[in-house]
Amino acid sequence: SRLCKLQANKLPAMEGWLSLCFIAGSTLLAIWFLELSRRNPNKKLPPGPWTLPIVGSLLHVVGAFPHRTIAELSRRHGPLMHLRLGEVATMVVSSAEVAALVLKTNDLTFADRPRTVTQNIFGSGGKDIAFAPYGAAWRQMRKVCVMEILGSKQARRMERIRTEEVGSLLRSIVSASAVGGAGATVNVSEKVAMLSNDVVSRAVFGGKVAQRDEYIRELGEAMELVTGFCLVDIFPSSRLVRWLSSVERRMRRSYGRMQSIIADILDERKAARAAGDGSCSTDDEDLLEVLLRLQAEDSLEFPLTTEIIGAVMFVSTLLSE
Repeated sequence: SRLCKLQANKLPAMEGWLSLCFIAGSTLLAIWFLELSRRNPNKKLPPGPWTLPIVGSLLHVVGAFPHRTIAELSRRHGPLMHLRLGEVATMVVSSAEVAALVLKTNDLTFADRPRTVTQNIFGSGGKDIAFAPYGAAWRQMRKVCVMEILGSKQARRMERIRTEEVGSLLRSIVSASAVGGAGATVNVSEKVAMLSNDVVSRAVFGGKVAQRDEYIRELGEAMELVTGFCLVDIFPSSRLVRWLSSVERRMRRSYGRMQSIIADILDERKAARAAGDGSCSTDDEDLLEVLLRLQAEDSLEFPLTTEIIGAVMFVSTLLSE
């Protein structure tokens, strides 16, 4: 009788687990059928590997070397392959002929740059150069970049800055060795990292800004977040994923801090220009000075706002890195 009572007590627990499993399975099936109903049966997609509900093709590329897996899948499914990474449809091009069709023959069709959630924050909502949508405003910024930022004058200025900073690095190493004696240890990796930061600061801001270390630290975190794996990027419409994931919140926090630093530098430079202390020849203009001059001239079809200047400076520090 005791055995019968124990089995009777276990029955409700088992029924509870069975009910929970049934509800979970029914939910997954409902989501799958809803997803299938949303698909357009007339849309012709390139071939690709099998997919699963919700996650799509993610299981195919999970691993230590996803690029090798994608290369193997491309050899199996052809030079134009379709992968569904969560909610995001992805086309993999793996031959020169198909790449020419995408990048040259149908260039205007594929000119827009799709942005993930983190990339949208990273690219200032499309107000920079790298992630801006294709159009007249982007063409204007590209022209400004080619003519003013990447022109011969800036190239000569960058060469001079690099020469001076490398010379300063070598002198600091010699000085450290002389002070410490023959057995002195010099952290060359740390000094090279400081060299890179100093070159970027002088090229973009015209000098070594007071908040440089904080800016570089936040920039490194933002780069790590935007280049890493993030669930919110592959399930952008899921409110639950966005609520559970901390990456989006961390990205907004880092980006906000960097933009605050850039805003302070802009205010200081504008105050110096108003006082007549910030003028210099066009041959010695840093990036910030170039953008402020173009803003003051007001000769562009799409005026340079302070927000756009901040976005361009942010991306320029990345390119300089």
